[in-house]
Amino acid sequence: MTPTNNEVDVLIVGAGPVGLVLAYQLTRLNLSVHIIDAVDKSHPDFPMYGRACTLHSRTLEMLDQLELFDDLAQIGVVGNRNFTYKDGKKVQGRGWTIFEKLAGKTFFDYSLNIRLKYSEDVFRAKLAELGVTIHAPVKLETFSLDEGTADDYKVRATCVGIDGGKTEVRAKYIVGSDGGGSTVRKIAGIPFNGERHMDHWVRIDGVVKTNVPESRIGFGAFESSTHGHVLWVALDNNVTRIGYVLSPELYEKYGTKMSAEDAAREAVKAIAPFELEFEEVQWHTVYGIQQHVAERFQERERILIAGDAAHTHSSGSAQGMNTGMHEFSSLYWRLAGVLRGWYKPEVLALYSDERRVAAQQLIENDQLISALISRKLPARFKDRTEDPMVLLDEVLRGQTGFTLGLGISYAPNMINDVEGSYPPVTVAPGHRAPDVLVRKPGMSRVPVRLYEVTKYNGKFRLLVFTGSVHETRVALQSLRKQVDQHASRFAHAVDFLTLIAGTGIVIDEHLGVRRFGKAYWDTDNSAHLHYGVHIEQGALVVLRPDGLLGFVAPLDGFESVARYFERIVVAAKTQPNGKANGHATRKELGEFITPDETNLAMPVEDGDNKEAGLVGA
Repeated sequence: MTPTNNEVDVLIVGAGPVGLVLAYQLTRLNLSVHIIDAVDKSHPDFPMYGRACTLHSRTLEMLDQLELFDDLAQIGVVGNRNFTYKDGKKVQGRGWTIFEKLAGKTFFDYSLNIRLKYSEDVFRAKLAELGVTIHAPVKLETFSLDEGTADDYKVRATCVGIDGGKTEVRAKYIVGSDGGGSTVRKIAGIPFNGERHMDHWVRIDGVVKTNVPESRIGFGAFESSTHGHVLWVALDNNVTRIGYVLSPELYEKYGTKMSAEDAAREAVKAIAPFELEFEEVQWHTVYGIQQHVAERFQERERILIAGDAAHTHSSGSAQGMNTGMHEFSSLYWRLAGVLRGWYKPEVLALYSDERRVAAQQLIENDQLISALISRKLPARFKDRTEDPMVLLDEVLRGQTGFTLGLGISYAPNMINDVEGSYPPVTVAPGHRAPDVLVRKPGMSRVPVRLYEVTKYNGKFRLLVFTGSVHETRVALQSLRKQVDQHASRFAHAVDFLTLIAGTGIVIDEHLGVRRFGKAYWDTDNSAHLHYGVHIEQGALVVLRPDGLLGFVAPLDGFESVARYFERIVVAAKTQPNGKANGHATRKELGEFITPDETNLAMPVEDGDNKEAGLVGA
């Protein structure tokens, strides 16, 4: 077959959850992708697959930001309760107690249990709506970087179909989301450091009959002397997942070729003395425990890896797909921003620095968790005499923030500007920004979440916390002038948002100046409180495109905000007509042009602002 040529912005190898969501979001940001997978999982005869089945709180927030959550929630089981039994008796205070610490920290105060097949079905359907074809079954045969090419398509890849036909793809970047045996990682020569253990675990999914009292509440555990820490998860479509340790005795009996019947028989023993009958077994697996992490997540600028291609570990705390989504949210905006000419290459280079540290912490956590689940005592606990299940509970409690994703944070760097930030703030740069309730104009009785009005679009957000306008009016007038004069250099990569303490009737009249982007009322001042902003002072808060806090400045500190963005954003070029590269419109800047900025009775001169509803407009 004669090879065909394709030129795209990004070649994505691996159509698992990370690859699918990355392709989806890059396409929504008007970039071209070519996505391949070695198997066609969309085929109706393809069997059930995948250990990933639990989406934790921070992942749900991300998927909601991408407008993917609603379809998943129609299928999955909401889980925020748990149980633990030992010898048929309930053990209080052990097991999945992580949800106890979620009060007030997120509106997604639960996990969603949905099997990988169904979550990927949702992602594939969304891609199809965008007109993106998943090329499968197609394997990556090889790729190279052509540094001497005159254009920007430096990645040259050869892909092979099931019929042996080859497709040549030229891309600006290649992303490997192709699992633990990643072809992209291997061809790139990125070391995959770690270890493989002798421990093996079993997972089995099926429709069951049981007398376990809380069988459908979400999560459960059985502490077994023969099968280790036994997992119980209520899944979609009335299915239950049971997981247990393949002890040395069981391994000697079955090895890794355990049949579905054998797996079901041992599951019955694992939860004794409770009764269990499998009406249908839909999937099972036996897998070895291993922990590996790639030495770097970016190679020669154009090669990137994410998800299992970057790290592998056990499913002990359900981190696989969740960690992959963190990689996605950290990568998509940097990659899109560099491709669109918004962000400097240094911004993309920080992806590997930030995510590898988080992945290394995940590996260290998993080493403890997986050993204790297998009823082994890690070196860290060599002097402890408690039952491994007690120590497991201690470890899980200590890792709650990381496990749920809400506590994952990144060290200071050019994006997480801790040193330059204004001190009075409750959230440090590099940490997740709080989701808070605000009110739309005219909708004071119906709150909206801040995350709902800051969907993922690849841009930074500059939140203007006005404080009490009575106290901050002069600072707001000065800020308005500075934004009008200087923000066009970076406004193509930054969205403005105004959060006003208190309430009023007409926003611009209340402020005394044109609002900065869209504006919302903080009627009870709770948004200001959650962000640590003094009502008497106000503040400028920069959110990264992935929802983490980047920088904080006082309300009169716009110059420091401008310097922050100058390090990150490629400045728009001023054209002869005075517009900044055609990127930033007056509407985006929230610019209000009048002879006297405080005279709100003057007519608006720019047609873009006619919808403002100003007096005299």
